[in-house]
Amino acid sequence: MALSKYLVRVCLCTFTINTLTAWASSIASRTNVNRQLLGCGKDLPGGQTVGQVSNVTITSDGNNRSYFIFIPPAYCKDTPTSAIVSYHGGARTAEDQLELDLLTSPEFNTKSFVVYPQGINNTWQGVPGVTTNDLQFTTDILNKIENLYCIDPSRIYTTGKSDGAGFCNLLACDPALSTTFAAFAPVSGAYYVDSLPCMPTTVDLPCSPGRPQIPVLAFHGGNDTTIPYTGEERKGECLPSIPHFIQEWALREGLGTTNITTPVANDTVKYSYGVGRDAGLVALVFDSDIGHDWPSTAPNGDNQHAGHHPASFNATLIILDFFQRHRLT
Repeated sequence: MALSKYLVRVCLCTFTINTLTAWASSIASRTNVNRQLLGCGKDLPGGQTVGQVSNVTITSDGNNRSYFIFIPPAYCKDTPTSAIVSYHGGARTAEDQLELDLLTSPEFNTKSFVVYPQGINNTWQGVPGVTTNDLQFTTDILNKIENLYCIDPSRIYTTGKSDGAGFCNLLACDPALSTTFAAFAPVSGAYYVDSLPCMPTTVDLPCSPGRPQIPVLAFHGGNDTTIPYTGEERKGECLPSIPHFIQEWALREGLGTTNITTPVANDTVKYSYGVGRDAGLVALVFDSDIGHDWPSTAPNGDNQHAGHHPASFNATLIILDFFQRHRLT
């Protein structure tokens, strides 16, 4: 699919200075900030239009790095707007992820920016042997987009697939960046831990988030032979079992290990942790019948491989609903 398919949309909006000032005041108490609405009121950079994807190059940690950015059709320069950062899988690219997650499809999203960073050598920090500083890269991207566009810093989210999902978890565990993203949604995640011998159901999972109450929604398939649901030793490190991974997040959030199980679709259930106002703060969507895929009812670059098939639900819709229910306060 060519990136040029994204059409120019006309943005009509009204947003008073008083409203903008009130919005800025409402987020000024955030833990991680004076990150205010620096980009609001600015025209789009040259060559960029609403409803389209642009390729951007920046310098980060001494390296030339790049990302795609999708400007939503409904964007108006005076209206604080949410943003999603989506990380591609190992041996994949930013454009592959754009094709895969459908977060730029008008069927799913017309209101949020979506950023697709490109990993060096198509992988991410946290994978065994990778030495690039992708935490800094992410920080540099966020600083850039918040300065150029009217980004609402209380509504920045992240997702990713496989190695990108593992990096998404690394962000959730980082003392600084965990206070920058409002919610996290890793898909088919590779959560490497430098611990041998590998004990997938009990391995210690180092994590130092900078705030409590971190929303985490994970997805995994029971037929995933790349990153098995039961965990294993891989690339000289340990992959935790997915139940252990999600239970550790629940314990970290003080939610206990008891979950509520609800059906999502055929062969698919959701394990939710927390009750009352914390209900579903940590959750896992498990499809016993799919492999190492981004779950989608439509054919995509994952489920058309030999032995794979479309899922009975769309992860993208569930992720967007999850993001919409969380913001930094």
